[in-house]
Amino acid sequence: MQKFGVEIKWLAVTSFELRFGDFTVVTDPYITECVGTDLDYTAVENCNAICLSHAHWDHITDIPRLAEKFNPLILCGDKTALSIAKWLDYIPAKIHPMYPDTELDFGQVKIRALYGRHTNLGRGINGIRERIMSNPICANDEGIASLQEIGYFEYRNYLFTTPNGTKILIWGNDPTIEQVNICKALKPDIAIIQRSTPKEAIVKKAEFAAQIGCKILIPHHHDFRQVDDPSIIETFKKEFLSRVPDGQFIEPKHGEWIKL
Repeated sequence: MQKFGVEIKWLAVTSFELRFGDFTVVTDPYITECVGTDLDYTAVENCNAICLSHAHWDHITDIPRLAEKFNPLILCGDKTALSIAKWLDYIPAKIHPMYPDTELDFGQVKIRALYGRHTNLGRGINGIRERIMSNPICANDEGIASLQEIGYFEYRNYLFTTPNGTKILIWGNDPTIEQVNICKALKPDIAIIQRSTPKEAIVKKAEFAAQIGCKILIPHHHDFRQVDDPSIIETFKKEFLSRVPDGQFIEPKHGEWIKL
């Protein structure tokens, strides 16, 4: 197996710590409140930058804690940026609005934002708002509540490229033809992809992973509310490897580094 020179640690849901030399990125910090792990935000060893996919509560609750501890840069969608700055009362220069295809070069890694859309929940926005406010995390934090509706309309996937050319994609949408075409052109070596519960959906995710050309597949978002069925991950692995026989499927463990 090719050595890529990157280290990845799964924290919870879609929160990962990615180590690129001496530059560390944390994605979607939601750890402390996650019922699927005993970890909390102190499991993050370093954080030079936070990459935020979208502003839903189950992706952002540890941002204030990491902001206070590490004073990181925050990369997020352009419509999300001002609301995040107000919520944290953060220095605007530390927040980077990431328009689709914006790429920032931090020396040890280039970070490119990709257009995405939240999974279609099949309900009107007013019903969604009512559901949001029934959640205690949102009801008890006006700043978090104000971000929720934005999260349904603005989503950023990310591509990380190292100086040796290794590409890591972190992605969490439905595998629509638009998403296939965007990611197919990127040809990531490693793809960190959200798994879905229905079997037919997970097959589509495996097909997506094969279509975009990744050789190493890592699932995320399979500890949310402790409702995951282990057979879903087995199906994901089987379906991916049947399409990419020389590929590798890695089941991450909370808090454990994966060296690739």
